[in-house]
Amino acid sequence: MNTQEVTIYMDYISQPSRAVLAFCIFNKIPHKVVEVRVMKGEHLKPEFKAINPFRKVPAIKDGDRVVVESHSILRYLASTRKVAP
Repeated sequence: MNTQEVTIYMDYISQPSRAVLAFCIFNKIPHKVVEVRVMKGEHLKPEFKAINPFRKVPAIKDGDRVVVESHSILRYLASTRKVAP
């Protein structure tokens, strides 16, 4: 299974973002958080658009792969990492 660190682009105000973060913490998936503050419009900046053209949080970057939408992220992490059944 993959043990590479995942970068989570999220805003703590976003429940789907917190769900992705909690999943990583509970399953001991190595990660780092890049906070994208929606209320300050940071999700609209070109730097974030390069990560997620839909300009929504959460998004993750795993190596060269980017996954967006919380349900897709959770399914991806569950299938590529060793997680509790």
